[in-house]
Amino acid sequence: MKTVGKLIIRIILFLFVSSVLLADAQSQGVPKEEWSRTLGGPYGDGFWSLQETEDGGCILVGYTAAKGEGADLWLVRTDREGDPLWNRTFGGSGEDVGYFIQETKDGGYIVTGSTDSFGMGGERLWLLKTDSRGIKEWDRVFGGFVSSSGDGGWAADATEDGGYIVTGYTQSFGEGRKDLWLLKTDGQGKEIWDKTFGGTEDDVGMSVAGTGDGGYIVTGRTASFGAGGDDIWLLKADSLGREEWNTTFGGKNDDAGFQVLEVSDGYALVGRTESGSDDKRIILIKTDREGHKLWERTYKGSAGTSLQPTSDGGFIIAGRIDSEESGKDALLIKTDSSGREQWAVPRKGGGDDIATWAVQRSDGSYLFAGITSSYGSGAEDGWLVKLQAGAAKGEERAVDNTSINFDSNATNATKIQTGKRLSNIEKIFNQREG
Repeated sequence: MKTVGKLIIRIILFLFVSSVLLADAQSQGVPKEEWSRTLGGPYGDGFWSLQETEDGGCILVGYTAAKGEGADLWLVRTDREGDPLWNRTFGGSGEDVGYFIQETKDGGYIVTGSTDSFGMGGERLWLLKTDSRGIKEWDRVFGGFVSSSGDGGWAADATEDGGYIVTGYTQSFGEGRKDLWLLKTDGQGKEIWDKTFGGTEDDVGMSVAGTGDGGYIVTGRTASFGAGGDDIWLLKADSLGREEWNTTFGGKNDDAGFQVLEVSDGYALVGRTESGSDDKRIILIKTDREGHKLWERTYKGSAGTSLQPTSDGGFIIAGRIDSEESGKDALLIKTDSSGREQWAVPRKGGGDDIATWAVQRSDGSYLFAGITSSYGSGAEDGWLVKLQAGAAKGEERAVDNTSINFDSNATNATKIQTGKRLSNIEKIFNQREG
């Protein structure tokens, strides 16, 4: 009996010590903010997509109303410390925005978004290619031939043949009000083929990635199929855009997928669910190669908008968390390879702030981009934040906060003190979710 009692005590002590060590390790693993940059002018500006560049800097795309007349697609290139090297604007008299950017093999950039300035009709899908300095090489506008009922691009990916695959939505073609739209182009942006998928309700493609078999994986949302409301939609197409399979995830309330990745044994996607717990609306789903769900995780938050792999095989999620007290706050979540949460970092301000994209840098630190009305020089500003490994216990690390104000020509920048302004982020974010 004494031996059994000692064994039980040892087991209890072991579990206690293990839990303390695990908690301490997790605490030490939470990254700390090193610097923050807000970029913009007196009107509305923001970033939707971010990628680290080969030299350790980053490229960002979004929108700017620096000229005070609608919004232009905005491209910003920074150094390793987040200070701008150059920025370019593209657009006309209407509303123009870039939602996704990717560095290309030639050192340039491919951008997709929407434009209301070019072509006959309304909003069109816009695909734009620049060189390494952000100088436009070509751009293409896709939509209705005479008039567009509303078409837009949300994401793109370079293909093995030197072309591009783009997804978004179209109201000019297809079966319903909005249909998921998949376009394949050559290296000059000339259309090779396009496909629409959907039913009588709204269906939208939010993210696309090339797959190892030469096909494409797409996620988004569908109101035509599934369990009710909007459902998360995962669709697999072959190299010619022909559907191989599709599946939905969700319940009676609204659910949406925002980004999908191909992983070693299947696919991972992140999004938003309103069909589960009220305070756990960020959802991460892992499937096999046929779209069968392997596991599902939910996290406290309101929406997960980007998903990127980390060096340890896990994932970094960017998004937001809403509350009646503080409005919208930016949120980063780090998970392991099985989707188990390792840490979560909310970024609270006095206004509305959202994280739209996050990446782990080659040095192990994290960057996130987004939109803020808590800091900066305008109604909303583009936001770039670096998080570094946690400081040692008892060590305080100063945070470098800088606001960079662009003049009306959107070419020169001066550093100014941060300040608080009113927010219009609710309208901006609803354009993506609704």
